[in-house]
Amino acid sequence: MKVGPVEVIICAFRQPEVDATVVAALGGAVKSGAVALMDLVLLTRDHNSVVHVRDLEDHLQADWSDMMVYPRPFTLLSDADLEVAAESIGNNETALVVALEHRWAQRLSDAVRESGGVTTLYARIPNETVVTALEADGFSVG
Repeated sequence: MKVGPVEVIICAFRQPEVDATVVAALGGAVKSGAVALMDLVLLTRDHNSVVHVRDLEDHLQADWSDMMVYPRPFTLLSDADLEVAAESIGNNETALVVALEHRWAQRLSDAVRESGGVTTLYARIPNETVVTALEADGFSVG
């Protein structure tokens, strides 16, 4: 089985549920084939500061389960990932933690390899760095 680069993303929300627009945006990225959802966990901190953890096997709403490309979720998210996510939310807030496979990168790597080349670096440039560079070049980033 070929697998593209996998990345963990944590998104914190100042409300107890993830907005439907976020679910739709992630679903669109999956449906396009650019990424595959490999694991997903929702953490919610209640009004008593107790953190509740739900994953795809906890019968989350169908929108989340429908995004799964693989027959079942993988166990890729670590306790450390979940601890970081829990630290990012306060009472009555939620964190979405996802492990995404970058399928577009796998397809690119295959094409490079098939043409006799080799991928020598895959690095993520922090968003703040990109925004600063674009603004320095006179672009308005909002």
